[in-house]
Amino acid sequence: MSRALLYGATGYTGRAIAAALAGELDLVLAGRSEPAVRAVAEPLGLPWRAFALDDPLAVRAGLAGIDAVLHAAGPFAATAMPMLDACLTGGVHYIDLGGEWRIIEALFARDAEARAAGIAVLPGAALTPAATDCLLLAAVQRWPDTRTLKLGVSAAQVVSRGSVATMAGLADPGTVIRRGGALAMVPAGSLTAMFDFGTGPQETVATDWASVVTGGALTGVPDIAIYSAMHWSMRAGYRASGIGMGLAGPALFRTAGAAMARVWPEQPDEARRDAARFTMVAEAHDPWRRVRRLAMETLDGYGASVRIACAALHRVLAGSAPAGVSSLAAAFGSGFAVEAGAARFLADDRSTAA
Repeated sequence: MSRALLYGATGYTGRAIAAALAGELDLVLAGRSEPAVRAVAEPLGLPWRAFALDDPLAVRAGLAGIDAVLHAAGPFAATAMPMLDACLTGGVHYIDLGGEWRIIEALFARDAEARAAGIAVLPGAALTPAATDCLLLAAVQRWPDTRTLKLGVSAAQVVSRGSVATMAGLADPGTVIRRGGALAMVPAGSLTAMFDFGTGPQETVATDWASVVTGGALTGVPDIAIYSAMHWSMRAGYRASGIGMGLAGPALFRTAGAAMARVWPEQPDEARRDAARFTMVAEAHDPWRRVRRLAMETLDGYGASVRIACAALHRVLAGSAPAGVSSLAAAFGSGFAVEAGAARFLADDRSTAA
């Protein structure tokens, strides 16, 4: 029987994944702190290991006898590569819940190593990377003549401390988009678009999304931008911070964001989380500038991420993932987020002139 290791089992999402997978497969929980990992593992009746990621030998030892790692310990800018290095050395499949576009770009650059090691590397096994990739791919499968993709995401209704910390670490004066088949940067807050998430048109702002990186090879579309709904005050603050970072650098803004994260509640209110939903709308522009729309509704970011990560791990252990680095949509198809129970497509494919 294949054995999996969940690293980062003591975090908010990690604990939920551990509870969901307990009894379903041969699972080992792991993390940096021995007392914290044991406190999660023992009530679930699961074996556990404790090791930090700053010692390559300790990480390799921690993966002994493991077939696949589900890596849930951010910030992934610091943790993804040490874990991947050990997985490549040990021939262990790698899945993570990261969504930082620069890290995903760096992971995709290691595709040849993953193929040579015979392992599947699947970054972005969380709601926003997986669902946006699935929606973009589904739109292009429906309309193969698409030349430009715009995707809007409704505002987050609940946010955990870990998410705030991750966003603080990603503060940057620019926003990544895909233009002419290559990644390009535009000033943060400068690119806007209108999307209707079901309650009338809303203004959105282009923000950093991993699917801008993965979407090029996934869809073959040269121009992609992804937008987030924000209240006007947040849009103004985002634009002002982008200008400030352009002048003074991002360090001060990242420090301020990290301080905010330290006092942010560790986990969102459970009732609010259960009721929360995202709506995502893909706009596919054809060569004649007609716009076709496909929408998706998802669970909240945390509940959806648990389902997506668990489904990805099951498929990897079943041998369904190809060797090399892939997005979940590339590995498992445009219906994966729906099949994982995290989303549903909405009937909205109206065409209009741009």
